[in-house]
Amino acid sequence: GRWMTSGGGAGGTVVPFKLADIGEGIVEVEVLQWFVKEGQMIKAFDRICEVQSDKATVEITSRFDGKVEKIHYGVGEMAQVGSALIDLTTDTPP
Repeated sequence: GRWMTSGGGAGGTVVPFKLADIGEGIVEVEVLQWFVKEGQMIKAFDRICEVQSDKATVEITSRFDGKVEKIHYGVGEMAQVGSALIDLTTDTPP
């Protein structure tokens, strides 16, 4: 169901979901598409976005259950490894 939260004390923690090092010395990737939108509830292992490096196209999946608070990159933008792709509100401590 839908959670209605009133005020700021919703008990969740905002966690930056960072672009992990996908190896092979890659430092940035291009965002091809988003599978989520701001305000959406997602589960661990849900697909978040698809990115492309020099060598491959990679689907990024969530490590948390939570709510997408903010998306930091638009389609076609370059995302740096180690930077936050999205901010998630989660009840699961990292």
